[in-house]
Amino acid sequence: MNQVCLLTIAILLSAISTIFSQQPEIKNLKRGEDHEIDKHKYTTYEGHIIVPENWSNPSAKTIQLPIYIIKSTSKQPAEPVFWFTGGPGASNIRGTKNTELLKNHDFICIGYRGADGSTILKSKKIAKAMKGVNHRLLSDESLDNLGVKEKEYLAELKKEGIDIRQYSIMEVIEDVEYARKALGYEKINLFSGSYGTRVALLYSYKYPEVIKRSVMNGVNPPGHFIWDSQQTEHILDIYDSLYKSQNLPDYKGSIKEAMKKSFEKMPKRWSFFKLDPDKIKTTTFALMFQKGSAVMAFDAFFSAANRNDYSGLYLMQLAYDYLIPKGSIHGDLFQKGSADFDPNINYREKLKSDNTVLGYNMALLLMGGASSWYNGSIPEEYKKVRMSQTETLLIGSNLDVSTPPENATNELLPFLPNGRQLILKNMSHQDVSSLQANNYNKLVADYFDTGVVNESLFHYDEIDFKPAKRFNSLAKWYYPVVLIASVFK
Repeated sequence: MNQVCLLTIAILLSAISTIFSQQPEIKNLKRGEDHEIDKHKYTTYEGHIIVPENWSNPSAKTIQLPIYIIKSTSKQPAEPVFWFTGGPGASNIRGTKNTELLKNHDFICIGYRGADGSTILKSKKIAKAMKGVNHRLLSDESLDNLGVKEKEYLAELKKEGIDIRQYSIMEVIEDVEYARKALGYEKINLFSGSYGTRVALLYSYKYPEVIKRSVMNGVNPPGHFIWDSQQTEHILDIYDSLYKSQNLPDYKGSIKEAMKKSFEKMPKRWSFFKLDPDKIKTTTFALMFQKGSAVMAFDAFFSAANRNDYSGLYLMQLAYDYLIPKGSIHGDLFQKGSADFDPNINYREKLKSDNTVLGYNMALLLMGGASSWYNGSIPEEYKKVRMSQTETLLIGSNLDVSTPPENATNELLPFLPNGRQLILKNMSHQDVSSLQANNYNKLVADYFDTGVVNESLFHYDEIDFKPAKRFNSLAKWYYPVVLIASVFK
């Protein structure tokens, strides 16, 4: 019996040794279609890695993840730049328009497990449930229904042999580290946005020796996957102050007061269509990710409050049904988004007790049933900020409702002795990389090349409170389309 046990142990140890001694490799790496930027073509390569679903179990089943590389124009490029996109619930395979970066660095994308590759955690049932019940998106009835569909989906995944616990941020980091080794890079740079900044931060905690520099845009420190309604309220106050200071001839009063008035006197319907204040609040929050769309939302509230015209708010509500439930890979969104979940908190009770003008909206939608996804897959040590020597540039914007920069200023920057922070004025979450794209691209490339932060690249960008397009006008001009879209949503 003892001999059999010893033989079994020896075979097992031999198998483990063989698996872990295997050289990481990229499968089927081949030339892809040229990546074109401003009529200039860049060479690309595509391939994939095969990694265990469970990194702690060498005999676990494997999953396949794509790799996408845009090559630098330099014959001797510096350390490559690994990209981590936002989300969660989005693919990490994308291009770049940063020609400045590509002068000296390869641009590398490794697919996110759960959102890319052989296992994509998408659910039509969850998407449908995210539209709510009886035109009250955040009612207990709607949240309970969403919770039921989440549990059903988790049961389906288990039946299919998919271990949801293995689709956390920590496993993503192991996938990227495997790819780094397979590509033969000793040192790399990290470039991340929004949710991706959390991935980059934890990567730098776990593998600090391989990171040269890190650029984080829209920084999300540990504990901030739950959007804070008070911070959103503060940003509305900033908008109000800027709006008042411009002394516009058609000044309509306080933005916040218009919102409050619109919700207080909201009718049950606009035209034939029932109004859902929860969806309108959630869509307003999403539109505030860009200042241009935020201004369009404010204009719709002024029309509702001052002229009793709710057409624009209904169009925003309709946009929710078409964009938000269908815009994410749901299993990836909920699983990775539960990284900050505290099982000792009743999130539904806590978030519903809020009295701000927009409330917790999206946070309540995502956290109202998050207990279904919580599985403790993020070790406690990675839920807390720690000291890091990594050279890091934190980029933020003062109107960012998703990742307010004060979170990084107060909670992360003190733990980055080699860190710098740049906060841009009159921009929101998605504006930083788009409104002054050339300046942003040069800032990022220069930092990776030299470690210098050139703040002078950016110019002050005033907010135009006259929207380029008005939701109210669009709802009326395209009423037949709105009608059809409402019927078949």
